[in-house]
Amino acid sequence: MSRPMRLAGLEPLNIDDDSLFVNVGERTNVTGSRAFAKLVLAGDFAGATSDAKQAQAVAPTDAQKQSIQALITRLDAKQDINK
Repeated sequence: MSRPMRLAGLEPLNIDDDSLFVNVGERTNVTGSRAFAKLVLAGDFAGATSDAKQAQAVAPTDAQKQSIQALITRLDAKQDINK
């Protein structure tokens, strides 16, 4: 078994031999976008949500749009918790 990969952004993500396809958007993850990382690290979830919505608008496939929508839902939940 290979060593699992652990990524962290809003929530920890473990990728190992049992993981199926994992789609990570370049503009909507803290390892792919410095601007997005700065927003998340600063707790600016409204700004991160806005950035994700812009990425969703130009996403080329329905799968990517759905993946980004899941992120937007989690960001909205973070905003509600921090109010």
